[in-house]
Amino acid sequence: MKSSLLITRLASAILLLSVIPHLSAQTVVFSEDFSGFTTGTHSTPSTYDVSGALDTKTGAPGWTGFKVYSAGGEIKLGTSDIPGWIETPLIDFSGCTGDLFIRFDIARWPDDAASVQVSLNGSAIGNTITPTDEFQTIEMPLTEGTTAGKIKFESLAKRFFLDNILVVVQSVTGAQDYELQPDLNLYPNPAGDMLNIDNILTYNKLEIYDLYGKVVSARDISGADRVTVILTGLPPGLYILRLVSDKSYFTMRFARY
Repeated sequence: MKSSLLITRLASAILLLSVIPHLSAQTVVFSEDFSGFTTGTHSTPSTYDVSGALDTKTGAPGWTGFKVYSAGGEIKLGTSDIPGWIETPLIDFSGCTGDLFIRFDIARWPDDAASVQVSLNGSAIGNTITPTDEFQTIEMPLTEGTTAGKIKFESLAKRFFLDNILVVVQSVTGAQDYELQPDLNLYPNPAGDMLNIDNILTYNKLEIYDLYGKVVSARDISGADRVTVILTGLPPGLYILRLVSDKSYFTMRFARY
């Protein structure tokens, strides 16, 4: 089940936090978490190929694939002998002002020498991925100037697992970079049940988003210099903190364990 993978994915989130300590504003363009693929588990995926019925399980219609298997809230691509693939519906990128990125979780079948290529409209994105037994969060920039496209995840060898696909557009317009706010302090990160923010300055609103763009917490912080956010009830994972003032806003990732 997906819940059995939270610790593994949190480790990936912490690694990502160490590599990318701050963000500019992000807008979710497309997402799929495969929560409709309920049969099977990560350790014992379903043996029924659902390639012909993807639209009954995905959030948006138009998916295609080959050798796709449900694995309890994620999918397995391919078998021990036959590579598999899956391709998104046509995604509209027109009107996106900023840098486009795709982010996803990927792992191999234990001990399989898997290799995976991600492509956009038939052109490879980045290098071939060699997944590990444990889930990793991968982020790749998409080709500049693309107005629409389909993203394909294709096994070049052996089996692999895929989950939590997210396409975002990242823009610095109107945002303040974290390095320009050296006194603002967010801790602990990763957080447990509480998250503290010091030296809030002129920000008057606090929002927390999950990585699918959903607001999971919001409050007025006008006049406060320090706030404590209670995270009880939020599942472990990666979140985006957004502080808003009348003239600017600031965003930063944090993880909850």
